[in-house]
Amino acid sequence: MKVGILGAGWLGSVLAEKALKNNHTVKVSGTSPKKVSFLKDKGFNAQLLNVMEDRVSGDLSFFRDIDTLIITIPPGLRKNPTRNYVGMIEQLIEKIVRFEIKKVVYTSSTSVYGFEELTITEESEILPITNAGKQIAACEKKLLDNTAFESCIIRLGGLMGPDRHPIYSLSGKQNLPNPKSPINFIHQKDAVGIILHLTENWKGNDVYNAVAPYHPPREKYYNNISKLAKVPPPTFQKKGQIRGEISSLKLLKSTSYDFSVENLLILN
Repeated sequence: MKVGILGAGWLGSVLAEKALKNNHTVKVSGTSPKKVSFLKDKGFNAQLLNVMEDRVSGDLSFFRDIDTLIITIPPGLRKNPTRNYVGMIEQLIEKIVRFEIKKVVYTSSTSVYGFEELTITEESEILPITNAGKQIAACEKKLLDNTAFESCIIRLGGLMGPDRHPIYSLSGKQNLPNPKSPINFIHQKDAVGIILHLTENWKGNDVYNAVAPYHPPREKYYNNISKLAKVPPPTFQKKGQIRGEISSLKLLKSTSYDFSVENLLILN
């Protein structure tokens, strides 16, 4: 299979490594000559490409001869809150159609659900609260509505793994909300494994939640993980809205995928 991965960062680069090990032909993109050089030094077929709100610049041959395009470009709205992320995906859709790519995998986010209660499935209503959640939901729709190609939408839970755990940014903070809300995280190993599994076992237009089946309350989880990290725990408000537990049952029922990391009481 010929795969193009847009966004060779913390998630995309590991995905590319795994895809190569599975004997796929893989292209990755970098947004600067320095990043492209770094990726090539790691053994990747890397090309310079910048996805912007009004155009895609760089080596457009990246889109040529690809069976499946995997989009792992995050909105980046914390650093740039005025960014038109939907516009960026629209620019990508134009290239997908132009180069006749027939399969697209989009790494979405469970933020599209907002703060719904009870168990959250793919059939639950989309009620995003944040700007990022709203733009991601709009991007999902644009991809799914386009009949020129098929899209697999993967709604990833909060990402954690090597050199990335929320306890380090939350340590010592006070009055965090929603102490009893369950965590809805996924480890990098499983995010990569699920993306690749769904790419290799294509089922056409569909949406999947990808969240580890481990959902302790936020306050309990962060108290325990802070002990492992040897950092001060955050403190929580006494009350708060309880967000629902996000279910990945559809993924497990419709595929043969097994989670590698179910207990997320780990740091890497």
